[in-house]
Amino acid sequence: MSGPNASYQAQAYKFIVLKNMRTLICCQKQSARLGHVPASGTLFSDSSGRLVSNFIRDPYTTTMGSFSKVTNFLRDVLMQSENPLTRPREEVAELLQDDLPGMEVSQQDEPGFEVVIKTKLPPRPQIQRGEPLDAQQWASHFDSEGCMTGVEELKEIIFRGGVDPSIRSEVWKFLLGYYTWDSTLKKRQEERKRKVDDYFRMKLQWKTISLEQERRFSLLRERKGLIDKDVARTDRTQKFFSGDRNQNLQVLYDILMTYCMYNFDLGYVQGMSDLLSPVLVVMENEVDAFWCFAGLMERMCHNFEMDQGGMKSQLADLHKLMQVFDPELCTYLESHDSGNFYFCFRWILIHFKREFHFQEIHRLWEVLWTDLPCKNFHLIFSLAILDAEKSTLMENNFGFTEILKHINDISLSIPLEDTLKRAEGIFMQLKQYKKLPNTIKEIFGLIPGPSPSTSQTSSSAIISAVNETSSAFAKDPTAGTNCTTPTTPDDSSIEILTDASDSALLNFYH
Repeated sequence: MSGPNASYQAQAYKFIVLKNMRTLICCQKQSARLGHVPASGTLFSDSSGRLVSNFIRDPYTTTMGSFSKVTNFLRDVLMQSENPLTRPREEVAELLQDDLPGMEVSQQDEPGFEVVIKTKLPPRPQIQRGEPLDAQQWASHFDSEGCMTGVEELKEIIFRGGVDPSIRSEVWKFLLGYYTWDSTLKKRQEERKRKVDDYFRMKLQWKTISLEQERRFSLLRERKGLIDKDVARTDRTQKFFSGDRNQNLQVLYDILMTYCMYNFDLGYVQGMSDLLSPVLVVMENEVDAFWCFAGLMERMCHNFEMDQGGMKSQLADLHKLMQVFDPELCTYLESHDSGNFYFCFRWILIHFKREFHFQEIHRLWEVLWTDLPCKNFHLIFSLAILDAEKSTLMENNFGFTEILKHINDISLSIPLEDTLKRAEGIFMQLKQYKKLPNTIKEIFGLIPGPSPSTSQTSSSAIISAVNETSSAFAKDPTAGTNCTTPTTPDDSSIEILTDASDSALLNFYH
C-alpha cells in the first residue's frame, strides 16, 4: 500500500493502537485493584520497543492484534457480572468502533470472532445480462462511408452479452485497436494493406538470420527456445491445435517470433502463447491474429515486466479493494498467510484464460475489452470469484496451501454469467458507497490517478519493498509456475504456484 491514503491509514491505525493501549492500561490498573490479573500476568507481554517495531513493520496486523487483546480483556474483566466497573455492551461496541467511519462491530459470541468489522455497503442490485451482439445490430451501426456510429451503445451491448461468433473476428479488430472506431471502410482497407506489408517485413527479419548470426545472438536464441517449448504445449486439447504436425502450431510460433521483432524490449515471456491462442482461433488468419495480439499486448504488457511490477501493483490493488468490500475475508486471508493475494496471480496474468472453457474465455475477454463499467473490471471479477468461495475458504479454515489448492481446483467450474452478474453488482455497491476511499476511485477510473511522477515513485516503492522478500522470483519470473494442475486439461507454461514455492513469497506484499 502506498500514497497519501496509506499514510493516512497508517496514522489512523497508530491512533487506534495508542488509544486502546491507554484503555488497556487503565483497565489493567483497575483490574489489579480488584484482584483480577490476566492469565499471562501482564497484558503487554511484548516490550514497548517491540510493539512499536511491529507497528512500523506491519501497522494493520499490529492494530488487529490490539483489537483482539482489547476484546479478550474486556470480556474477561469488564464483562464479569460481579465487576462494579462493568459497562453496557453497547458502550463497549462504541469504544471499539470509535474512529472507524463506515465500519460496524458485530457483537457475536462465537469463539475466535469476538469482533467482526464490516463495511456498510449499499444493498447489491440485481443485475440482468443480455443477448450477444448479432450481425444485424453490428451492420446497422455503419453509416454510408462505413464509419461506425453509436460506439458507446455497441460497447454496452457487448458488455451485457458478448458477441455472436459469426461476427467475432470483425468486432475484435475494433476492440483490440486493429481498426479505430472512427475509421471509414476505405481507410480500413488501406490500413490492412499496410499491416500486411509490415507484418511480413518483420517476419522476414528473423527468418533470414543465419545460423552464424544466431550463434552470436544469445537473446534471440533464448526467446526462440522458450517459444518453441511453449507452443508445443499450448491448448493441444483444442481441435485447432491438436495433432503432431498441425500447421496452426507453426503459425502460432511464427506470430510469437515476429512479435519479438515488433517489440524488442518485451520480446517473449511465458504466458503470451496463452493469450495469442484464442485470438488466432477467432481470426484464422496469421496477419490479423498478429495485429490483434499486438493490440491485446498493449493492454496487458505490464503483466509481463521482468521485475513483475505491474503484477504486484494489481495484486496490491486487489488487496485494497478487498479491504473495503469485505474486511472480514481480507483479515482472514491475511491471518492465513494469503494477504498478498498471490493465489490470484494466474487469474490476472493471463486474464482467467485457464479458469474457463475455451469458448467461455472468448466471451469473458470481449466483455473486459469494452472497459465497462469501469477500469480494472478484471479485479472486481476476481473479487466476485472470491466472494462466491468465501464460505468454503473460511468454514474449512483453509490455510495458505489449501487456498492455493482450492483456487486451482475450481478451474473450469466457475459459472461465467453468474460471476459477471456478481462482479457488476459488487461494482455498483462500491460505486454507491458514500465513503469510498479515493484510492479505490482511482482504481476504478472514477477520479484521475496520481501524476506520472507520483505513480512512478509509488510503483518503485512497492517493487522495492516486494523485492526484499521475493528477489528470487524477480530474477526468475517463471519461478513457482511449473506445477501440474489436475483440473486443467492442457500442459500450459503458466500454472498456479506449487505448494513448495519459496516461503519468502508468502509475505511479498507486506
